[in-house]
Amino acid sequence: MREEKVLYNATACFLIKENKILLGLKTQKIGENCWNGYGGGIKKGEIPIEAALRELKEETEGIVAFPEYLKKIAIVDFHNIKSDGETFVCKVHFYLVRQWEGEAQEDEGA
Repeated sequence: MREEKVLYNATACFLIKENKILLGLKTQKIGENCWNGYGGGIKKGEIPIEAALRELKEETEGIVAFPEYLKKIAIVDFHNIKSDGETFVCKVHFYLVRQWEGEAQEDEGA
């Protein structure tokens, strides 16, 4: 049996353009068929803002932002339940992004 993936630390970026939040439609994994910001897990050795920038670029296949473009707005602890009933907490770092380079493209892995 394949082990269930559990994220303990993650990021989410919300792109802001003309006072509107630009969301992406999740096509698979957690949040499938839901509109959300761009983000994902923090890798070992990364700090949250590095992970946010990496995930933003990966999930949009082209948007590049820089640390000075991100504003941290929240850290939220999400209490989750695995399929076996075990509980865990995922700490998510949320950022607003008001400036970036490039255009978002669909990412089949999002």
